[in-house]
Amino acid sequence: MRSAAAPSLKATSSSSSSSSRRPSRRERRRRAVAVASTNETETKEEDQTKRIAIVFGATGGVGQLVCAKLLLDENRRYDVVHAMCRNKETGEAKLKTKNNASSASSSSSSSSTNARLRVTEVDVREEKDVEKVLDAIMTEGGEEAKVVVDIVCCLGTTAFPSQRWKENNGPEQTDDIATANVIRAARKICFNQRDRSDTNNNNDKSRFVLISSVGVTRTDSMPYVILNLFGVLKYKRKSEKYLEQTQKENDDTFDYTIVRPGRLTDGPYTSYDLNTLLKATSSERRQVEIKLGDDFDPQETSRIAVADCVAFSLASDLARNKAFVIGTKEGDGGPERDGKKWEALFQQSLL
Repeated sequence: MRSAAAPSLKATSSSSSSSSRRPSRRERRRRAVAVASTNETETKEEDQTKRIAIVFGATGGVGQLVCAKLLLDENRRYDVVHAMCRNKETGEAKLKTKNNASSASSSSSSSSTNARLRVTEVDVREEKDVEKVLDAIMTEGGEEAKVVVDIVCCLGTTAFPSQRWKENNGPEQTDDIATANVIRAARKICFNQRDRSDTNNNNDKSRFVLISSVGVTRTDSMPYVILNLFGVLKYKRKSEKYLEQTQKENDDTFDYTIVRPGRLTDGPYTSYDLNTLLKATSSERRQVEIKLGDDFDPQETSRIAVADCVAFSLASDLARNKAFVIGTKEGDGGPERDGKKWEALFQQSLL
């Protein structure tokens, strides 16, 4: 019995020795090449990720500046910035994206910037139209392309009756219905396509930035009682709540940031071309104040500061799922295009 068992033990020992032997140089080289090939493939897949920014209300005073700032965004460079407007010809005229004498003499970097901006026509009052346009944008690179989309909603109208209210563009239609259409369509078309297996990677998580207004939670106090006589603050707050609730129900697909400016100054720059907008700076009011919530009453807010705030909040973890009031005042030392200073402002607002 013992002699019969011996071969079995010997065979086991031989098998163990064979499996533990050091791979030959050829085998090691083959494995190294295989690993390198896998890493290269993964790197190519990461490089092929397309990052898109979509700006609704792009022809407004804030929207046009947001488009320009996103094209300059050092923190999160976008392959394409879509300027969404109701009429493409009007949008191209306001943003002056077509080559002309001034742009022809501009630098190659400016030409590259113009090439990355696309004016896209959409009627935000019709949810199906918003869905159709967003779906076309998402499939530009093919069905298998990995796309990360950030959306900035600058839709808005005047607080009191004006020419802008014509053709069904009052506060309810603009700040409530149209904004809600954008939120719903973005969740359904853009954010729903994210790879949910990578939920811990916030760099690949979409962001929705909503431009709202100071005073949306204080409509029973002055001066917001007057500003809200026709419901503009009420409807803005309604859209804020809808965005917050939508994010809670879809936490693994996108985050939001709400920016609440005071009375807007600096602009609108409706007569300037895109290259001029890219260089725009605040006139005299350079210091920026940011406060979490809605308990801060800035006297005014530079549109340029709002646009910079949007651009840097998109890449900031400190601005994730937060609502800020932003104001500007006279003085030097503002953050302008300094990402570290914007991060410091976001951090300070949370204290």
